[in-house]
Amino acid sequence: MRRLVFLVLIILPAIRIAAQHRLEKLNIYFNEVALKETINGNVLLAERGRIIYNRSFGYADFRSGRENHADTHFNLASISKVFTSTAVLQLKEKGRLKLDDAFKKYFKDFPYPQITVRHLLTHTSGLPDLELYENLIKQFPDTVVHNDIIIPTLIKENMPLYFNPGDKFSYCNTNYSLLALLVEKLSGQSFGNYLADHIFRPAKMSDTYLPTTSYRLADSAIAVSHTRVRLFDTAYVPAYEVERYRYTEYNNSAAAGASDIITTTTDLLKFDDAFFSGRLLNKASVEEALTPVKLNDGQSLDERMDTMEGEGRGSYGLGWELFEQPGIGKSAGHGGFKRGLATFYCRDLESGKTVIAFDNTAGKAFGKVVTSSFNLLHDYPAIAGDAKISLTEVYAQAMIHGGAENAATCFNTLKDDTTHYYFSEQEMNRLGYEFLYFSTFKDCKTYAIETFKINTLLFPHSYNTYDSYAEALADTGRKREALLMYQKSLDLNPENKEGRMAMEKIMTQLK
Repeated sequence: MRRLVFLVLIILPAIRIAAQHRLEKLNIYFNEVALKETINGNVLLAERGRIIYNRSFGYADFRSGRENHADTHFNLASISKVFTSTAVLQLKEKGRLKLDDAFKKYFKDFPYPQITVRHLLTHTSGLPDLELYENLIKQFPDTVVHNDIIIPTLIKENMPLYFNPGDKFSYCNTNYSLLALLVEKLSGQSFGNYLADHIFRPAKMSDTYLPTTSYRLADSAIAVSHTRVRLFDTAYVPAYEVERYRYTEYNNSAAAGASDIITTTTDLLKFDDAFFSGRLLNKASVEEALTPVKLNDGQSLDERMDTMEGEGRGSYGLGWELFEQPGIGKSAGHGGFKRGLATFYCRDLESGKTVIAFDNTAGKAFGKVVTSSFNLLHDYPAIAGDAKISLTEVYAQAMIHGGAENAATCFNTLKDDTTHYYFSEQEMNRLGYEFLYFSTFKDCKTYAIETFKINTLLFPHSYNTYDSYAEALADTGRKREALLMYQKSLDLNPENKEGRMAMEKIMTQLK
């Protein structure tokens, strides 16, 4: 007994010292994060349900100056899929469904008889995503998509599946909105009421709900999703006010199951504890949820981790993203993204160490912050160095303040500094269109042409750079030059149907 007491007296101080040392490292890291405004949102770190670190950064609403606090509500975005999966598995435990049942068994009008509940849970259905509603919204621009129009739209559009169900993994929000319909049908409750009765309340999540109307109207305490309208803008505005994001932020903002559960970091930790302690599902169901999907060829999904940085690998279970990292091991959770919003939740399956992070500006360093948080929880160092700066954004500012020659000089000066800057074909293409269609100042069209031109020189084997350059030339009346660029694009990609149509239209105009 004396020996045991002696060991305890030695071990307990050592544990306290290690915990204090970890806390000091976390404070040093997050003080730097706060100083550099690397994240705008909330971060919570825990171990087996016990909060180790909880901190807020920046503003819930830039316009009013309302700051983020520990009790600020956030839209979970795609982390919501974990809750939908849990609801489906609860109904499976009650014998109300089987995962390999055809979805058509429960919805007779569903037009794809080969798709099962499991295909929906694992994103292996081959269904279309938000593009499903493009024709509907072109015809009726004020449409807000709700779950009850999904199956009628699938019938009307009659789109072929992208692949045979089970052959591939392709992340798709439609899958989880259909699963919400399934929960409603088998439970006899609205999806929000089911979640409240069978998940939120059992997990003691008193600050969590699924809104019945737009979450922006339902909760004045929510963190507003913010974005910059253009790459060269410095001010943040609410994402839902940006007209070109209307399709996702208005038309597709109300379908349940795939997104839009509202919660706090502390409430999400309560879910984490309830799920892994067996209060929501039995042990077998938890293990099934965390088992990597196997495709029809018997192979498990194996890809780079989503959101987190580093050498780890990622897979997908039943509504859960699965990670495996060198030195850390296996973990599970989910990431989420909406315009101007990034969310992340991850739990180490062995140690119970958990990271929860929300950023209502979807900052570029979000992945670095959550990875560093997870590393520090495991007594590994944070990722070294600041997030790289977008050379496209630097180029844009140089263009705005000094013209095309100044921008080109600035670009050429910095392009080889890959330690501090990154460059993206897609970002440069986006900038060109922002100059072309979303700017009204003098010379904006000229800036667009210069931007697209540089992109063709930097990425000469990309058909899309020539296609975009051609579009800008045509828009400014330089049609013969546009024809040459469209032809170059088609030489690289003969399947570019839109480019071919644009080229034929110009040829008709020049006759």
